[in-house]
Amino acid sequence: MNSKVTSIEEAIATHVQHGDVVALQNMATQAAPMAAVRELIRQEKRGLGVVVLVGGIAVDWLSFAGVMDRLIGAAVTMEQFGLCQRYRKAVEGGHVRVEELSESALNARLGAGARNLPYLPTRGLIGTDLIRQNPDNLRLVEDPFGGPAVVACRALVPDVALVHAHRVDTEGNVQYKPTTLWPDIGIFPKAARKVIVTAEEIVPSEILRRSPDRTVLPGFVVDAVVEVPYGAHPTSFFPEYRYDSDFHLAWAKVSRDDGAAQEFFDRHVLGPRSHAEYLSAAGGAAMMSRLRGREGV
Repeated sequence: MNSKVTSIEEAIATHVQHGDVVALQNMATQAAPMAAVRELIRQEKRGLGVVVLVGGIAVDWLSFAGVMDRLIGAAVTMEQFGLCQRYRKAVEGGHVRVEELSESALNARLGAGARNLPYLPTRGLIGTDLIRQNPDNLRLVEDPFGGPAVVACRALVPDVALVHAHRVDTEGNVQYKPTTLWPDIGIFPKAARKVIVTAEEIVPSEILRRSPDRTVLPGFVVDAVVEVPYGAHPTSFFPEYRYDSDFHLAWAKVSRDDGAAQEFFDRHVLGPRSHAEYLSAAGGAAMMSRLRGREGV
């Protein structure tokens, strides 16, 4: 069988080009493919459009590093840890352009892309200014069957989708353990031209066959597979580990200041030469045990 296993460096270098539209699995403090995000920054990708349902620290970092110049999504926040200050500064400074959509409209655009349709309709935006602000991708149209008008949401086909999973085999079949599955994992990879999967572990295909109901992506839609334990840190990845509150708070504390933010970046993003070094800089074994709820074990 064709093995799709590679390194995170090779996956990003091969499949993500400057100017690409990148769909980023992310729900604020949960399940972001952070190892892939750090590699985008280290390889100094530029001009990326980032697609998120709800972006968090990943979007903040990509904004600060100058990797992204546009965002398509519903919201960006670090929830209880505060605003994404670097993203906010980039938007206010004109460095990042925002195409704001409701979640239903974004899912409609991606759904059209996944189905090779020119658009899909929704009613979620009617009565808002978002249609007027985005005439290239949103149009109010009459229902051909005589019902109320609907919003036609133009197809969105990202160049690459980045996702993080619990386990995957060498052929790219992706499984999740019982956990919260947000809509982005169901639609982002199906709409994108290429898919990079980082996973907590790579396992034999026989293990996946024991629970086929947990397979959410078949191998034929996946282009690259990378084993990255704790690859979502500092966001959570239930049931494996919760989000790292200390890390989020440390970033929130320095993110308003250019110099302090750069020092943080140098220590946690640009400095580590491997994922293992990153985890060590973030607190090492003690941190990992704490996030798994194993303090003192």
